[in-house]
Order: sequence, then C-alpha cells, then structure tokens
Amino acid sequence: MQNAKTVVMGGGAFLLLILVFILGTNSFTRVDSTEHCVLTRYGSVIDRKMSTGLNFTPLADPTCFKMTQRNFPENSEGKEVIQATTADPVTVEGDLAVTWSYNPGSIYQVFLDKRTPEAAETEVLNAVREGYRNALNAWTVNRIFSAQRANLSEDVRRQIQAKLGNRAIIHQVFVRDIRIPPAIEQARIAAAQQAQVLDKAQKQFVIDSVEARGRVMRAEADARAKELEARSYAANPALIQLESAKAMSQGLSQACRGVQTCVIGGSVMDTWKSQGP
Repeated sequence: MQNAKTVVMGGGAFLLLILVFILGTNSFTRVDSTEHCVLTRYGSVIDRKMSTGLNFTPLADPTCFKMTQRNFPENSEGKEVIQATTADPVTVEGDLAVTWSYNPGSIYQVFLDKRTPEAAETEVLNAVREGYRNALNAWTVNRIFSAQRANLSEDVRRQIQAKLGNRAIIHQVFVRDIRIPPAIEQARIAAAQQAQVLDKAQKQFVIDSVEARGRVMRAEADARAKELEARSYAANPALIQLESAKAMSQGLSQACRGVQTCVIGGSVMDTWKSQGP
C-alpha cells in the first residue's frame, strides 16, 4: 500500500514537472485576428496559418505578420527624407510617407522567401525608396512645381507597387514637401515672376489691339458713310438745296430764340430767296 502511494505521488510529481516544463518553454502562442502566423518545428512548416486565439505549440516556432495597414516609416515624425534626381537633372530632397499592408494572398510565399517579418519589412523599405527615386527621375523641376504636382504621389505609388509586385499592397503615398537647391529655387521664382509679367503684357497687347481695331473700324464706317453721302448728293443735286434749307431754318430759329421781334438782315433773306425755285 505504501508503495502504491509512493508510485502515485511520484507520477503526480512527474506530471507536474512536465506541466512546469511546458509552461516554462512558452508552449502556448496567442494569435490575434489581425495576424497571420506560420508555425514551424525544426525549420519545417507544420501549420501554414495558425488559428486565432490560444494555440498549443510545444517545441515549435511561430512567425507572425501583422496584416493591418501600416505606416512607413514608423517613427515619431511619420515621414522619411529621401534624396532623388529629377529629369533635369537636379538633386532634390523630399518628405515621403506611405501606408501599406501585406497581401493576404501572398503572405505565405513572403514567409517562405524571407522567414522573418524584419526581412520582409526591409524589402518594403527598399522598394519605397527606389520607387520614389524612379518616379522623380521622370519629372522635371518645373513640372514638380506646376499644376501637375497632384499626379506625383500616384506616380510614386505605381513605381513602389511595381517594385513589390504582389508581396505587399501600397494604399497611399504622401509626398509632403520637395526642396530644391537654393540657387535653383531663386531662379525658378524669378522665372515664374517673369512669366507673370509676360502674361500680363500679352493680355494688355490683346486689349490694345482690340481697341485699335475698333477705332479703325469706326473710321472706316465714317468714311464709308461720307462716301455714300457724297454719291447721293452727286446723283440728286436737289438734296443739297434741301440740306441748305434745313440749315437756314435751324439758323433762323436759333437767331430769333427768346425775343418777340426779330429783324433779319437783307443778306440772309437774299440768300434764302436766291436758293428758291
């Protein structure tokens, strides 16, 4: 009986020892719903995607990738300063920020190729930097600071995505600022100001040309009217007498305006009579 108790106590101590060993060797792994974890044992994959929750993983190594959208870079400033060469060529410096995530359809292949999240993230970082430089290489300084600037972020996103393929998804790219050498910046500003002066001069030239054309057209119309009037008088001399009568009548009405008795000189009346029928 004593021996039986000893065996039971020994067996219990052994099981307790095994339990302590299991707990002490981190044989349980908690998997979040936002993670994709691959379980390996001695280098061989035993589970391509671990279940969400608590998993029993004795003598195994889980490798987990965060599947949520992430920011690059993950520093306090939320941006990375990258130098690139434009098509001019001019070396410029820009502040870049990217949101990205792993592709659920290719994450297992990423694990097989990289084995660790750190190695996979290094590839993403290199793709971001090279994609940004490739995009800037197709832009001139003038184009960067033109109305087309809004298209630059999309060009950078496409270049980064092309470098990554389907390993990761680039959701958004933010090109916050681009700085060029001070001498080139001053020349660019001076050129922009000169362009404004030229534009203003061209608009004023158009206005002046329209006004000058209007004056020419009015002068031509007046000359045409005089020519037609002269032709009318030549064709019908009676019109001249009629115009003279009108002028005489208007002259008399003006001379006698505001008086009760109006004396008309003989020369005037003679003129009137001489033009009669």
